[in-house]
Amino acid sequence: MICFEETGDIMLSDIWVYKGTSRLLIGLLIAAVLLLVSQNLVLGILLCIVVAGCLIYVKRSDDGQEKKLMRYLDGLSAGVSAGTVYAVKNLPVGIAMMDDTRELVWANNVFRSWGGSAVKEGVRLQDLIVGQKLAKIWGKTGWFDCHVNNAYFRVFHKFLDKDEDHDSPFMVFYFMDRTDVEEAVRECMESRPVLCLVRIDNVSEVTADMTDVERSSLLSDVTEKVLSYFTERNGFIKQYSSNDFVGCIDHRTLQDIMASNFDILDSVRDIHTVNRIPVTLSIGVVQSEETFAKQFEEAQVSLDLALGRGGDQAIVRIGKETKAFGGKSPASVNSTRVRVRVVAQALREIISEADMVLIMGHNHEDFDALGAAVGFSHLAKASHVETHVVVSREKETCRKMIEAISANGEEDGLLIDESEAKGLVTDRTILVIVDTHIPEMVAAPELLNKVSKRVVIDHHRRSSRVISQPLLSYMEPSSSSASELVTELIQYYGGDREMNVTEASCLYAGIVVDTKNFAVQTSVRTFDAASYLRRCGADTTLVRRLFSEDIRFIQAKASILSKMRIVDKCIAIAECPEGTEESQILAGQVADYLVTVNTIRVSFLFYHTDQGLSVSIRSNGTVNVQVVAESIGGGGHLTVAGAQLGKEADRAKIEKQVIEAVRKQIKEEKE
Repeated sequence: MICFEETGDIMLSDIWVYKGTSRLLIGLLIAAVLLLVSQNLVLGILLCIVVAGCLIYVKRSDDGQEKKLMRYLDGLSAGVSAGTVYAVKNLPVGIAMMDDTRELVWANNVFRSWGGSAVKEGVRLQDLIVGQKLAKIWGKTGWFDCHVNNAYFRVFHKFLDKDEDHDSPFMVFYFMDRTDVEEAVRECMESRPVLCLVRIDNVSEVTADMTDVERSSLLSDVTEKVLSYFTERNGFIKQYSSNDFVGCIDHRTLQDIMASNFDILDSVRDIHTVNRIPVTLSIGVVQSEETFAKQFEEAQVSLDLALGRGGDQAIVRIGKETKAFGGKSPASVNSTRVRVRVVAQALREIISEADMVLIMGHNHEDFDALGAAVGFSHLAKASHVETHVVVSREKETCRKMIEAISANGEEDGLLIDESEAKGLVTDRTILVIVDTHIPEMVAAPELLNKVSKRVVIDHHRRSSRVISQPLLSYMEPSSSSASELVTELIQYYGGDREMNVTEASCLYAGIVVDTKNFAVQTSVRTFDAASYLRRCGADTTLVRRLFSEDIRFIQAKASILSKMRIVDKCIAIAECPEGTEESQILAGQVADYLVTVNTIRVSFLFYHTDQGLSVSIRSNGTVNVQVVAESIGGGGHLTVAGAQLGKEADRAKIEKQVIEAVRKQIKEEKE
């Protein structure tokens, strides 16, 4: 309650101001006295006495009225001050003041009610405000959003520097409660529509040997699973072909499905099939602020990305962020070679219009990247187009293959570096990238930016980062290696030129290294490609020499293994010391060996190059290490992956990240 002190019963109407009228009366009386004195002395003296008395009375009355007025004004001023203090303390805006020590010096009642018992003088304001580092805004005027005790605020802050009124600087914060706005926004966001495209991605492989009845029954079971999954979650789903569905859910439901790691993938995979080949789904999901037509296009891109990564997974795009879920199954191998023939024909047309073909793999080339590049050069030679293979500065991994190529007089001038390649580029130059599709990982990044006509050939599961606008993109994650893809293209390309021994041997070595001597990721097509290369003259003795090791290499392996440690009884972690020769090859081989050990499911081998810290990651097939590698900026396959982390990488932090990523997959597997 506001009270006006010392006003008593005084009202403004009780106060009379006499000074103006009293002066007029006194003047008239004095004039009358003077007139009487001149006429009657005695009467004049009496009148003077009366006048003097009147003057005294008037003076006292004026003083009394003046005191009343002052008391009234004092009371009014006190009331206004008390009201101001009350209003500030109880204003529906939280106010807090922070001194130059970043501590609270004063807060009004509203802010105290929001902050609870934690709000007291001397507490650091940083401990009360979540989501904002106050050190960054000290000395500035502006605003930011934060939340305190589950309430959301827009905070306006003003800096007051020291002056004659205060000796030290301080900041004032005004907290505007916008919890209702945030809740409305959150409710709106959770209700936003999310477009989904679902495809049964391996129908032809699963139903190849089935009768019509068995095929119909299987597709009916899969369809029922998909439809019920979405309808149970208050979503819309419509089947528009035998293999394809389009659906719509809200953002809240999407978050729940993401939390379950898209368990619909596991549910469909568990459906019994006659030939024991599991049915898999590929799902493309998008949520954006674009039109529905644009969202459909983006959902199709997400679906294509899921299919390009081998299927059996969901790709979710929220704004510019892309996340992958699932991907536990190996990519399905398509026995037909119709696509190979079509791609080979398209390549023939592209190369025939070029004046030069430049080929490169990823940086730190391995035998597959360089072997595929050398093999592809055969296609350009078959079309009588000048060609060169561009190698990166880091040649350690493929040094033996480079030496073998250089020793062959037939391939003189085939290998060049980036600076030479940039000087050869024209408007008709074609750049072919093999064994990678990620722009940051190519052997010659400046060359990639300079050449507009590009072709991509890769066997890795598709990443969210891809080389933009290629003339042709041939990505087949079911293939064992880029060398296998190039070998198949050579068979359908045609031309009057036969492969020489060096080309065939390089391609053969590429297949051998990526299949670990035909032990993993092999199919009928892998052996067909290897058989063709042997008929073309691939020198197995030369290939064996490429993989030969000296005693120092074996000792280095033993040293690394002796310092290896095991985490959670199934994760092996080791490191190649800095300065180790051929560290990338060494790390890959040790990582390969570790996953052959009982109980070891994943291995991580850290190694050092001129570009900084890198890691080779391997799996026995029970953990998708591609997802693990992508979490730290790398990529790869289901069982083979890696990442180049750079010179500023924090190994301890990276190690913690990859361990947590593996643990997450193992936990999801148990659930």
